[in-house]
Amino acid sequence: MSMGDKVTNIWKRASDEGENREEIPWHLKYGGRTLGTFAGIVNIFTGIWNAVAILFLNTDCVFGGAIQLLVGFLLIALEAPFLCVFIDYMQQVSDIAESKPYWTRAVFYIIVSIIPLILCFGPSTLIASALVFCTGLLYGLMSVGKKGSREDMGAIASPVDNVSQPMGGHHTTFMDDPDVWRPT
Repeated sequence: MSMGDKVTNIWKRASDEGENREEIPWHLKYGGRTLGTFAGIVNIFTGIWNAVAILFLNTDCVFGGAIQLLVGFLLIALEAPFLCVFIDYMQQVSDIAESKPYWTRAVFYIIVSIIPLILCFGPSTLIASALVFCTGLLYGLMSVGKKGSREDMGAIASPVDNVSQPMGGHHTTFMDDPDVWRPT
């Protein structure tokens, strides 16, 4: 595969051909990608920071830092595969992930964000994991989909005309009773 074909395949995403993926608002779609890419970069840096802590004889967060490095690389590989052009099969991995429904990615990101917090709780781990968690929440919102049209929402909110309504009710009783409004 030539370099030109690789660049062309980078810009062609598997999600561009999905049925209901066109209904997703653009700000959620690109916001999820941007936040995921940023979260991956932050996870790589905080993972290096936690792994380098072994030089200061702090062995508590070495494994958590290694997990953060892995999570950061996965986030960048799935959200921005053009940053991993040097790996030949990365576009295929990203295309497979794009063909899955959004809820699988949301669940994956939420679970993966909790693991480093369990292994090494600290401010850098908390910030990096919170970014991954927020990315999972955005993908969860995308899996819910777009809300209904204005006409659909109006039809749901309007009362049905053929159902008999009671003549009174709590609202009528409170408004018509003068003793309720009189100070005692």
